[in-house]
Order: sequence, then structure tokens, then C-alpha cells
Amino acid sequence: MTRNDTKKREKAARLLAEDCLSDEKIAVEVGIGRRTLARWKGDERFTARVNEITAAYADRALNHALARKERRVMVLNELHDKMLQVIEERAQSLDLAEVPGGKTGLVTKTLKGIGKGEDFQVVEIYEVDTATVAKICDVQKQIAEELGQWIKRSEVTDMARLFERMSAAEMDRYAKDGTLPGWFPKTFRDEVKQNA
Repeated sequence: MTRNDTKKREKAARLLAEDCLSDEKIAVEVGIGRRTLARWKGDERFTARVNEITAAYADRALNHALARKERRVMVLNELHDKMLQVIEERAQSLDLAEVPGGKTGLVTKTLKGIGKGEDFQVVEIYEVDTATVAKICDVQKQIAEELGQWIKRSEVTDMARLFERMSAAEMDRYAKDGTLPGWFPKTFRDEVKQNA
């Protein structure tokens, strides 16, 4: 095999591993016929080289960009900081300085047209930017999850203590027909109904 053929085979293997072009376009790009490429694809050594390059691309992708936790956390931190910057810059706006809450940076101003014909007018509407606040909280939660610092809280109720709180009349009613008092947590009342 000539040096030129080796270069062409390597280029074809790389293009196949990238998986962006059709076989016909790869053949044109490499300067070979479609049949030659088909024959190469049937060769075990050529297929092994394509798989080797594909694996190298996959490893590189996993070690860079958002596939790495550190990178995801960095991007989330940058996004978080930019949202806080928007709030800080909004707090400096002279346009919002006299509006209640305007100096917090959490208030937005929008213009809205109301009415028709001669009654049409443009009014200023000031609202708390709850969408940005919610997004900041979401980003903080996502960062905590990425770092393994997010703990999902759940309520634990001691059934024995609940039964100790029941009056004699409530205990009798429960013994007769399985009815729990109204103050009993709904989840437990539902569970008792299901198991009855």
C-alpha cells in the first residue's frame, strides 16, 4: 500500500468516525470511488481504525464541555452570577428608583396598551420579577444536586404516637369500623382505607 493510500484510508476512517457525511460524500472528499470505500469498510483493520477514532472522539467529548461535572457547575455559577448582575443593574436604574421595591432590582417595568380608539393609552406596569427569582433558585438547587449537597426532605411520622393521641371514643370508632379521626394525617387515613 502506498503512502498516499494510507493517508486516504486514514482520512476516510476519520470522516466515518465523525459521522457527519454520507459515504458518497466521504468518497468524494477522500478522492476515491464509492466501491473502494465500501471495500475498505469490509476490511477488519479499517473498521478497527474507525472504531478506535470513534472511541477517542467519545473520550474527548466526555472529558470536555458539559460532560464534566466541574464544567457544568462552572456554567451554572456563571449563569447565576449573570442573573444577580441583572438584578444589581436594575437596582441602579433611575427609572425604578421611586417605585416601591424598585431599588431592590427585583421590580420590572413593562408598557402595556389598553383601551381602543380615543380611549387607547399606554400604561406603565411594575411587577416583581418572580421568573428570575425562581430561575435563580432552580440554578442553586441544580448546583447543590451536582455537588451532592441537595437533600430531599421527607416527613417521618411515628404511628404509635398518633395512636397514643387518640381519645377512647376515637379508638372505639377505629376498632369498630377502621375510621381514623379527622386530625390524623391524610396519607395514613388513605393507607388504612386501602389496607382495609
